[in-house]
Formats: sequence, structure tokens, C-alpha cells
Amino acid sequence: MGHVDEHQPTFLLVHGSWHDGSCWSAVAERLNDADFPTLTPTLAGHNAHDRSGRVTHDDYVSSVLEALDTVLDPVVLVGHSFGGSVISRVAELRPERCRSLVYYSAFVPRDGERVADSLCEPMLAFLEEAATGSPDRSITLPYALFRSAFANTGADTMVEAIYPRLVPEPQGPIFERLSLPRFERLGIPTACITCRQDLALPPGTFHPGQSGRLSAPRLIEIDDDHEVLFTAPDRLARALVAASGAREPANLTRL
Repeated sequence: MGHVDEHQPTFLLVHGSWHDGSCWSAVAERLNDADFPTLTPTLAGHNAHDRSGRVTHDDYVSSVLEALDTVLDPVVLVGHSFGGSVISRVAELRPERCRSLVYYSAFVPRDGERVADSLCEPMLAFLEEAATGSPDRSITLPYALFRSAFANTGADTMVEAIYPRLVPEPQGPIFERLSLPRFERLGIPTACITCRQDLALPPGTFHPGQSGRLSAPRLIEIDDDHEVLFTAPDRLARALVAASGAREPANLTRL
């Protein structure tokens, strides 16, 4: 992990749908090289040894709490895409352990909402059709959709290398109503990273649609797609440091 500056916060990086903790490897390497420790847990049901469509949102939260409990100081809690819903619930349970919350192209559900409530009709139809064709109702992301909407700025060779790393996504947590009664009153600093070429959902879904649900978030805009953690990890690492409000070290890669 490299030398850790005691004044640099730990980044706890929570992946989104169709991913596992390894999706952060390139970003984590850049942060580690700049003396930021990182944690990259894999959510329940997304591990090669624990791949099941029968998981709940509580299972996801437990996966992150287990990682959070391994460090003493408050962390910068980062959620990508669906991971935004997970970090919101973790913050409700352990607000004192969160230095800040960073939503990278991520959902910010309100109390009693489902993540599904923020999805467009074509995406909902795709999720239902894909789940119906799976024995455990897990959902596989087709290559064509991943290429055209998620990793749309990447070179063909890069996208072809990334795609096999995706995992089936459990359907259930997407449609669970989430309890977040205290979230708006927690007072934890927040930030949003928005990607200008993100086509995973209709324009405006993540910003200002989801980001607008936060109180005075720090806003970081970058030029890339939904999968910038793969396609431009240097750029995302720098954006994460800026979003966290942490001091940018001299050895963080300049873009």
C-alpha cells in the first residue's frame, strides 16, 4: 500500500451494479501511490465464491460495515452508481465514522424510495426481462449495452478487456424500499462527481437529478463515461481527492 501519511484519510470505495471490489484496483493503486489508504469491499452476492441473486440491500450494507470496522479514523465513503444507495445507509448507521460522502455518478435515494424509482422506463423494462430469464433473477448486462452506454468513451480493446470482469447483478435490492429517515439531517459533508459523457441513464439523471438531493454538495465535473474507474483511473483518483476536500499531495498524478 505504500507509506501512509497519518493526515491523509482512508477512501472506502463502494462499487456499483455489475461490478465487484476489484473494479477499483487501478484507482486504488493511484490513491495508494499518493499515500491515501483504500478499502475496496465486494458487496454480498457479487463475489465469485458468493454469487447469488438472493441477497438484500441489508446484505450490501453489512459488507461495507465489515470493511469500515477495520479502520479507526473516519473515512471518505465513496459510492459509484448503485453504491450511492449503500453509502447513504451506511452513513445513517455510522455517521461518526464518515468524514465525507462522495457520490460518483450515483443514486441518492430518499427515505422510503427504491433505486428503481429513479430509473427510466427502458431500463426498468430491461431489468425485468433479464431477471425473468434467470433462475435466481440475477441480471447480466449485455455487451452491446455496456459498450454503447456505460463504457462509451473507451477504446474497443479496453472495453473488450473490461467486459469479462462484470458480474451478474441481483435484482432484489434495486426494488427494495430503503429506510433513510435521518439522512438529510446527518450534517456529513457531501460531494458529487459527474461525468459529462455518461450515457448509462438519460442526461440529468445523476446531475442535477440525484446530486440536487444533497445539501450544498461539492461538485466535480470530469470528461468521461460511467466507467471512468476503468477508462481513466488517473482522472478519477484526482477527482476523488478534490471531492473529499483532502489535501492533494504533490505525488498525485497530474492530468
